[in-house]
Amino acid sequence: MRPIRKQELDYLDRLINNKFQEKQSAIRSQCELEVGKQLEKDFNKFVSTLRLDKLLKDAEQAEKEYQDFKLSKDAKETALNQNAIKRKQALLEKVNQWSDIRDWSISSRADTVDEVISNLKKACQQELEEKYKNSEKGKFFKYLQNGIEDARNTLYSGLSIDDVWKNLENIFNKAQIEVRVPKSFTQIAK
Repeated sequence: MRPIRKQELDYLDRLINNKFQEKQSAIRSQCELEVGKQLEKDFNKFVSTLRLDKLLKDAEQAEKEYQDFKLSKDAKETALNQNAIKRKQALLEKVNQWSDIRDWSISSRADTVDEVISNLKKACQQELEEKYKNSEKGKFFKYLQNGIEDARNTLYSGLSIDDVWKNLENIFNKAQIEVRVPKSFTQIAK
């Protein structure tokens, strides 16, 4: 008897593996086709036998309701966002019109309603400051600003010290500022 040589052994090993794999693959394909056909026929019966049919329907219904809600939620969210953008833009356009008419120093851009409100507060503050400046207190404040200039002009006018003190006393009195002016400087020389 002759022993199997190494080459023959390797060849036969590969041949056995290849032939069995080919047959297994063919049978597996045939099995897949038959199981697929039978699955279509038996699936509902299988689910019913396991008493999963009601749970399956409930789960499908719940998932459908969730997907419908999600779609409607997304649509509602989009609609609300577009409405918010549209209304904010209308508000911003009107604020910008008023800004041009009333000459406000505010930004013409705003990304949020809070920024629009902030701009409106700045505009309101500007108008209130202007109103204050035109009121009696505002006019008095303006006089005080000018009074400093008047007092300095008097101080550096080159007048005598008596005349400087007399004029300063007048300026201080109009400004309602109490200053003790030496009497010797304010008395009229006789």
